[in-house]
Amino acid sequence: MEVDFNQPISHVIRAARRQRQLSQYSLARELATISGRPTITRDLVARWERGHQIPRLGTRQWLSVVLQVPQERLDIAAAAARRRSRLGHAVVTENAPAGPGPARRAQGTPALLPVFRSRVQAGILAATLMNPDRSFSLTELAEHAGSSLASVDKENKLLEKAGILTSRREGTIRLMRANADGGPLVGPLTELMRMTYGVPQVVGEEFGCVPGVVRIVLGGVWADRFAGIAGPAPESIELLVAAPAGRTLDARALATAAKRTEERLKRPVHFAVAPVVPDLDTLQIPRQRPGHPVVEIAPIRPRVVPQIAGVALDGNEVVTQLLRTGQLEMTGGPAANSQPFLQLASKHIASAEHLTDTSPDSAFVLLSQAAQLIGSAMLAHQGLRTSASAPDHVLGTAVTAQFGHQFSQVEALRQRARELQAPTSRDSHVIPAEAKTYLGTVRSLLAAATEVMPKLGLFS
Repeated sequence: MEVDFNQPISHVIRAARRQRQLSQYSLARELATISGRPTITRDLVARWERGHQIPRLGTRQWLSVVLQVPQERLDIAAAAARRRSRLGHAVVTENAPAGPGPARRAQGTPALLPVFRSRVQAGILAATLMNPDRSFSLTELAEHAGSSLASVDKENKLLEKAGILTSRREGTIRLMRANADGGPLVGPLTELMRMTYGVPQVVGEEFGCVPGVVRIVLGGVWADRFAGIAGPAPESIELLVAAPAGRTLDARALATAAKRTEERLKRPVHFAVAPVVPDLDTLQIPRQRPGHPVVEIAPIRPRVVPQIAGVALDGNEVVTQLLRTGQLEMTGGPAANSQPFLQLASKHIASAEHLTDTSPDSAFVLLSQAAQLIGSAMLAHQGLRTSASAPDHVLGTAVTAQFGHQFSQVEALRQRARELQAPTSRDSHVIPAEAKTYLGTVRSLLAAATEVMPKLGLFS
């Protein structure tokens, strides 16, 4: 059985078990029988295969017998697992530092961003602040941070007390997310994460949009810092993208991905392209020195593959200025999916239609929210979104500048809805005729957005 020696023992065990057509329960039962240790259960096998625990030497001896894998191969894979530094979508696959050392411990100071007291804390912040629109369970954060649930729980409590994270319960599961109202700390922390631990997320999202890219490998100074080698902060990002042999990647798509990555990470990006081979020549990475760590990043596929080149828009300068001032920001991956916005907007419109006569005020609030969702959908389709600190009018400004006067209704509806929030004002009520008029307006916005979005490409 061929097993990649660069893979950790979790992958080796899973591949060998599947080749022998054993379930996790069956493997645990056989190991318990042959070793005489009833403590070997399916849960323990699952922890091995998820990379949460490395089998000890004695256990590897029995694994070798049951899985019919040479023990030397298991020992090498166990050593590879120990020296790996994992964070979300990135993992050191070659030339990792041989000794763990203080900088390599999960609780050690992260060389990539030594202002934090531990890699666990940095990993939690990277996952939550780089994905402000979603919540994470403790298990997911442990995966991102490469640490135990106990360590992650301890850090979460400290970050929640500081107001950086917020939590809620869904049944028995506690979910954590970035606190949008976390005060002046959240913005600067997010930028720190974006330029350090956010690199795998941004590179994976942008180059994952390029059709045909199957592997992304980072090198250079950033990979050194990520692997735990202390030194100065990286000034640029060096990477290699690989495609199946014989397939040519779209040069325009690659250029767009590189340009968007530079904009998001605020530093130059140098990349090379190579065919996928069993032993990828990582020395093709720009400025990569022999013997230095290499980090592999999983491409993050968008739910809807975006176009790279779309219609020419007159509002590019306005959007560029909003990006430069931090009122808009680039996004990718699942966040750059317009369909959920449009689906919710359609539901709001349908609900508002039933309320125009009986409760026109409520209908108007729903229509205003639907218009905001339509505008957000159009930006998401371009890989854009308003930043958490942006004024409320930015969304309307961005879509009106790009898509014409019709979309000025997004801001007009928002302003009118604000008047309804002051019930003592003379303008705090809507008559049925006004609600019905704006019902038609928002329907026309939805139709226009649905027509123009297939022609849009990623903003660069």
